[in-house]
Amino acid sequence: MLSLDMTSNFRTWMLAGGVATGLLSTSSLSRVSAHGEPFGYVRGAQSEQKGEWEITQWSTARMGKESGRYLGMDFATELEYGITDRFQAALYLTSNYHLLKDSTGSSETFDDRNRFGLSGTSLELKYQLADPYKQWAGFSFYFEPGYSTIDRVSGERNQEVELELRLIAQKNFFDHRLIAVVNYILEPEFEHETGHDWETSLSMEWSAGLSWKLNDQWRIGAETRLVTEFEDADLNHAEHLTFYAGPTLHYSRGDFFATLTVLPQLRGWPNKSGVAGLHLDDSEKLQIRLKLGTEF
Repeated sequence: MLSLDMTSNFRTWMLAGGVATGLLSTSSLSRVSAHGEPFGYVRGAQSEQKGEWEITQWSTARMGKESGRYLGMDFATELEYGITDRFQAALYLTSNYHLLKDSTGSSETFDDRNRFGLSGTSLELKYQLADPYKQWAGFSFYFEPGYSTIDRVSGERNQEVELELRLIAQKNFFDHRLIAVVNYILEPEFEHETGHDWETSLSMEWSAGLSWKLNDQWRIGAETRLVTEFEDADLNHAEHLTFYAGPTLHYSRGDFFATLTVLPQLRGWPNKSGVAGLHLDDSEKLQIRLKLGTEF
């Protein structure tokens, strides 16, 4: 049975979906397509063309713990520029909102919180080794250093430095109607809380996506994420493992694009019983991401 809290979160998601649908249906830009990637979490191998700019607003809702009320919202404004036809850079400004009430995870209890705050920034550097629209497959290397001052899960103030390394492979089929992408992500993290020493962890992720072109404006597909984190960056000591999978919907017209991805957690470890179920300390039951962007 759904709790009142989950019902409230579902209504929040439905409202966000309605707003997104309204934006999509009222767009009247003239060009047929835009650069925007058709995935919410997976990154494609394509690169911004030299001299082109793109701005994207990312909004991610993370909902549901073991009990109580939990809503975490992550916001990022991205400004991207094509330095060459193969090399692009982007700057992100990030913020977070947390609403927690009597919230508990698989083994952790969270402090009540209702707060919005600016959290940090990151820099994206992406180099394309091969273009999936011109060669048999596409490959890119992606590096993103970042700094934040708000813990993503608990909402507590801290200092965190992240160094995301991502390898991207993309293959297009049927005259580019079907796009298949795989990402491998390695992310060292260095975290410091007041009164404590710096802590080191290592996050590793495999993610994949399929996207099918319905017509000139719409694509539909699916994404999966398998995420694990290692304490003290020791590969022999995995702290948790989570698996997400769900649908994604992409719209583009002219210079405007929008992507909506819904990812429920399907399996996770450890949970209360110590066996595979859902892991709800560092992860949530449901993640929803909406991206709205335009080229100029």
